[in-house]
Amino acid sequence: AGVRPHIPQYEHLLYGSVTESNLPTLLHRLRGLCDFATQGGIPFSDREIALKIESQTVSAKLHVRQSLDQPNAPWILSYQGQLELGDNTRLTAVRTCVHAGCSHNVLEFLRDLGFMPTTEVLLKGHIFRKGLIRVLVFRLYQSDSGDVDSARLFSQNYLVEMSAVASSGQDAISGEMKNFAEHLKPIVVMEKTDGIR
Repeated sequence: AGVRPHIPQYEHLLYGSVTESNLPTLLHRLRGLCDFATQGGIPFSDREIALKIESQTVSAKLHVRQSLDQPNAPWILSYQGQLELGDNTRLTAVRTCVHAGCSHNVLEFLRDLGFMPTTEVLLKGHIFRKGLIRVLVFRLYQSDSGDVDSARLFSQNYLVEMSAVASSGQDAISGEMKNFAEHLKPIVVMEKTDGIR
């Protein structure tokens, strides 16, 4: 049997932020626009750890995300490429990505390989979906070893991340995201930036 070729996946991204006073209006708007299954906005609390390895021959950065709401769920290991922002014809920021579900000992495994944690944050908010498009509305907290009680709030504003993962050549999703973002104005203006994490 032949080996299936790896099809590169690309993450399309737009970012914004909204004040606490405008949060109810944004959530109401998203409930009306998004898929029925996520109309209420699924609450989530995640812990995310960035890890890095550097030597004379290799340099790499990975992210590990753990759901605090569902402790038995697989942890998510992610590779995120450099954001491509220079192409003015693109409507969104784009980066290569690989996401994989892992066992709960993935941090120990990565440390054994030489990866060292660089930052740790908590994300608390709501997830909405519209087809392939995922919208996260959340607050970001500085965390020490996943301790929720001592986590420090970065900003009073809520961050908004709109993303969609598609294969190479499926750039139409950028147009769909930009159109969807237009429906969120003037509550939040979604922009192609260098990211919030």
